[in-house]
Amino acid sequence: MKIYAIRNGNQKLDSSIQLVVVDLDKSKHYPLNFVCVLPRYLRLLEKRSSNFAKIFGEKSLPVAKDLLTEAKQSEDDPHIQKIINKRIKDIDS
Repeated sequence: MKIYAIRNGNQKLDSSIQLVVVDLDKSKHYPLNFVCVLPRYLRLLEKRSSNFAKIFGEKSLPVAKDLLTEAKQSEDDPHIQKIINKRIKDIDS
């Protein structure tokens, strides 16, 4: 599993970037390897009301943090790194 950032349009707004979870064992190319969207708001993980939370269950927060930490290390785009860092910080607080 890995995080993949999708930029909607040419905007640099945080809302224009969506982080999705992909399964590289299914395929190397998006959208064939799509699993689910990583929710923007952690309360969706805690309430188990997102597809991500339904797939990963009680381990949603640790899995999200692990995926984000791995994505942070491999991402070159500073704007996407900023979004990833914000989500990691939200999980830690």
